[in-house]
Amino acid sequence: MSDLPEQTPPASPMLASDGERDDVVLHLREAVGEGRLTLEEFSDRVDLVHASRTHGELEVITRDLPALVSPSAPALAPQQHRAVCSHLVRQGPWALPTSSNWRSVFGTIDLDLRQARLSGSETTMVIYNLFGTVTVIVPRGVEVVISGGGLFASQKVESPEHAPGPGAPRLLIECHGPGGTLHVRSHPTRRSPLKGSLGGD
Repeated sequence: MSDLPEQTPPASPMLASDGERDDVVLHLREAVGEGRLTLEEFSDRVDLVHASRTHGELEVITRDLPALVSPSAPALAPQQHRAVCSHLVRQGPWALPTSSNWRSVFGTIDLDLRQARLSGSETTMVIYNLFGTVTVIVPRGVEVVISGGGLFASQKVESPEHAPGPGAPRLLIECHGPGGTLHVRSHPTRRSPLKGSLGGD
């Protein structure tokens, strides 16, 4: 009887390091800036990154993304939006430039960013609020920085359960104007007005 060749046992999966997980998050952030992933998709994949233990699990998360980061697309031109005694809604898949201006004059603005496509890893929204109401829904995993405000103005910010990880996209909200209320949360309320039609200018 001939001797059977000795079989090499399959190699054990290579464990991933914290640094490698951080690299994957940065890769995902670049994909958001290129418009390949929405903010909500980024948040979901970041959760998978933090739960991954091996290289193979990390590779699955980015297998539908290019291995090499392509040059960033040109930034969209600054945009102006306003709701004057009216209701402005933005939701679903939509493009948000690196800088935009929003004015609520006795109006209501509802912005749902969960499926928004960003033009860069850092996005600035300038909000002027004159006794209006502005609601911004930001998915988990996005760093939000709020600055400014005005006389008689109020800000109601609901912090996410988990802090954004390294390399998370940044959303800078600059507030101006006398009066009005700014709501920032990670999910719509039960009586959310985001079911309405698009409006405003």
